[in-house]
Amino acid sequence: MAGAFWGTRLMEIVKKHDSGGLVWKRIKLTPTRKANAKKRLLRVWQVKLQKITSTISHYQKEKGSCGYERLKG
Repeated sequence: MAGAFWGTRLMEIVKKHDSGGLVWKRIKLTPTRKANAKKRLLRVWQVKLQKITSTISHYQKEKGSCGYERLKG
């Protein structure tokens, strides 16, 4: 995730054009916007991590823990 906040502190936003298409416009990423973007990304990552861990724990409960017991014989 190195490219999320690069040194020039620019951010691209999508702006609707009158012709119906979308136009990408670069804007300066202020410290406030940068902090808000970081908070938003952290919240998204936490939700994704919770979903992954709940899926893994559900799978382990359903199938046994990692299947090691079956391999051990």
